Amino acid sequence: MHLFSIKITNKMKKLLLIVTILTLQFTAQAQDKIINFGVKGSMGMSDFSLSNSDISTQSRQSWEGGIMLRANLPVLPIYAQIEGLYTNAGSTLSYPSQASQELIINRVEVPIILGAKIGLGEISARAFGGIVAQQTVKDNLSDFGNDIELEKFGWGWQAGVGVDYKKFTVDLKYQKGANIVSNGGSIESNQYMLSVGYFIW
Repeated sequence: MHLFSIKITNKMKKLLLIVTILTLQFTAQAQDKIINFGVKGSMGMSDFSLSNSDISTQSRQSWEGGIMLRANLPVLPIYAQIEGLYTNAGSTLSYPSQASQELIINRVEVPIILGAKIGLGEISARAFGGIVAQQTVKDNLSDFGNDIELEKFGWGWQAGVGVDYKKFTVDLKYQKGANIVSNGGSIESNQYMLSVGYFIW
């Protein structure tokens, strides 16, 4: 004969699960430093499209590398991150009845990101988005005609998801940017990137 018994309902199970997740989250947040500094590198695909043009484009491999600085808000599962990256992006442009050519642009980029994360032990899942300042340092637009000139500075945006494990971080992101050209149109870039980073401290 049972002298004492407790009936656990579905609501109690859900409440217990929520409390467990929140406890793990706050524990992970407490272990995070306020400021983290690290390095990162990315590989992916990019393409450029020219507005007011019937030129077709094909994706090309792209890469980037640089540094990152992350600020974690105490207790809250929110962080801000700024990065300094050197990016190589390009696309294969195909003209009607002409041979295709590659457009390659090298840029210095400064993404300014706001993100949210949830921690489960030593692993944190993240979602993030933000703006990207883009400064072109080298391009081969002269190969396409001397009358085409690129506005060197432009703004873009990015969004993605990521995972942190100890000092390692992995991101999967989409980024879009645009630069104005001399004929009044624009060159829009699209990038899909997978990055791996490591926090030195």
